[in-house]
Amino acid sequence: MKILDRFKLKIKCLCNKLTEKNPKAVFFYPHENCGLDGYDILNGESDNVLCLFNDMIRDPRFNDYQFYLLYYHDDRLQSYRDYCEKFNLNRIHFVRFKDGKGTRKAISKCYTIFTDSDYTRIQYKVSTQRAICLNYFGGLIKNEFHRWTNHGGFDKMLQEQKDMYRMYDYHLSTSDISSKFIALDNCHYYPHFISLGFPRNDILFKDYSALRNQIENLVGFKINKLITYVPTHRDYENPAREFYDADKATRRSIWGHVSENELQNLEQTLTETGTLIIAKVHPIQQAQTSVVNTEGSKHILFYKDLAQKIKTSLNPILAISDSIITDYTTTVYDFLYMDRPIIYYFYDIERYRETRGFFIEPIESICAGHITYNMAQLQAAIRDIAEGKDPEKKKRAFLRQLFIKYDDAKATKRIKDFFFSKQV
Repeated sequence: MKILDRFKLKIKCLCNKLTEKNPKAVFFYPHENCGLDGYDILNGESDNVLCLFNDMIRDPRFNDYQFYLLYYHDDRLQSYRDYCEKFNLNRIHFVRFKDGKGTRKAISKCYTIFTDSDYTRIQYKVSTQRAICLNYFGGLIKNEFHRWTNHGGFDKMLQEQKDMYRMYDYHLSTSDISSKFIALDNCHYYPHFISLGFPRNDILFKDYSALRNQIENLVGFKINKLITYVPTHRDYENPAREFYDADKATRRSIWGHVSENELQNLEQTLTETGTLIIAKVHPIQQAQTSVVNTEGSKHILFYKDLAQKIKTSLNPILAISDSIITDYTTTVYDFLYMDRPIIYYFYDIERYRETRGFFIEPIESICAGHITYNMAQLQAAIRDIAEGKDPEKKKRAFLRQLFIKYDDAKATKRIKDFFFSKQV
């Protein structure tokens, strides 16, 4: 950090320290991907912070609290105000994401700060505040060590742990073993972790059968099996990442570099089995041009197109999905709550291993489902799902016990009780 930047940070810290903290003021900082995915308080079932906010404004125990919410969509501000009118709008304050000064001023008033990700760095947070990272991941597929080994090594890892210790008082997880893995992999302070669960996973226990009916009416055919495909982004395809490879980041299908014949065979499989795939491309990948976001398929519906017609988000779709196709995304640990079949599609596993790597090797040892490496294997797995086959049910049950401490819909309640029982 440059000398001028250090000086500015000290000034911010001093201003924050001199500002009186309201013990009943809470700042809600949703994940920055909400700006790309379109998530907000009107459509926030897949963001932990937004789920918690929506619950707390309805809870009469917090009627005398002041809530500050960071928002990303300027054109929706009036709709947010209209939505909150029935919850006493005077106690709800909206803070524009791009307004740095306004954000600091609002945060400085609050005793409690909730964020959705440890990527949110409130450098000027002081000891008279408590910052709680609700987290957006709960598993152990991706390897984060590359961030440190390529940017300063061991010294950088120690600095990261010191920074996290100073900036965050609590990190949430879904189980004790998840806490240990996340702390180690991200250089966090393990004693700050508590396994209360994620608010967004309470959503998975709700009845969204009406949503499935809406989707069926939208696509115009009877859905036998609904499968959600949630691929993550690739560092080798991202110009902003250190492992970017322009030669390998060529335009491709969401299924990788596959032939037209393979796409036609997939369409035939989906047609014959009455399967609809909802493809939720990662927001980072969505913003890039290397991935084709339309397949010209009647049986593949892109989330970005669905969201324009039906107000929904990822977790409600998971709740109605018969299966999930995943690669290296931690969404698979959300889907574990559903106890339904999983398909892993590792079409570029060696390239991903080289550029990002896995926290556990071999990765297959913690995969509780069909493991596929090409389109033919993927289609065979889809046919198995259509026939009701679930070959890895026992292994999945074991992983659910490891990664899910509370298999219920009470994570939000536990969070409120833990952090506010002495205040409300």
